[in-house]
Amino acid sequence: MKSPRRTRLRGTLVLACFLAGLPAAAQTLLLVVQENANAMPLSPPFAVREGISGDLFDAGYIVLDAPGASPFPAAADIARVARSAGADMVLEVATDYTDTVIGTDILRISARTAYALIDSTTKATIAQGTREATNKDRERDTSRSALGTEIGRAIAAEVGIAIRAMQP
Repeated sequence: MKSPRRTRLRGTLVLACFLAGLPAAAQTLLLVVQENANAMPLSPPFAVREGISGDLFDAGYIVLDAPGASPFPAAADIARVARSAGADMVLEVATDYTDTVIGTDILRISARTAYALIDSTTKATIAQGTREATNKDRERDTSRSALGTEIGRAIAAEVGIAIRAMQP
């Protein structure tokens, strides 16, 4: 018969091995997105948001969606909201699309997206940047939704790099 102490030790070792195999706690981001087309706000769902949140989620991040606001709240206010929601960071993203009709049923879409990754505790900007994209020469195949998703995925990759660079 095994002693209770030996059984407890074996159980503790099994639990320790199991916990060691789990990934470290995931970073949590509050995602705030605005999308405008020809200076008019678009209604959700936002293609850029879908691209960002899908790719960040697939990379192991927890992404909380915040409703877009125009204009964005001050960094201190949004950081406070993020902290109260349990988010480590805020990712603010604003996309402006410009549509140009260039022929029958052909729409050229240009997009400019600005983003900022903000630490919710210190309110410091961790990373920021802009992305520009267009569907030039692929107008028939690339809708605003596809272009927005493409931009979102590129930003998600840049944000992932910035977050990994912060880790020890």
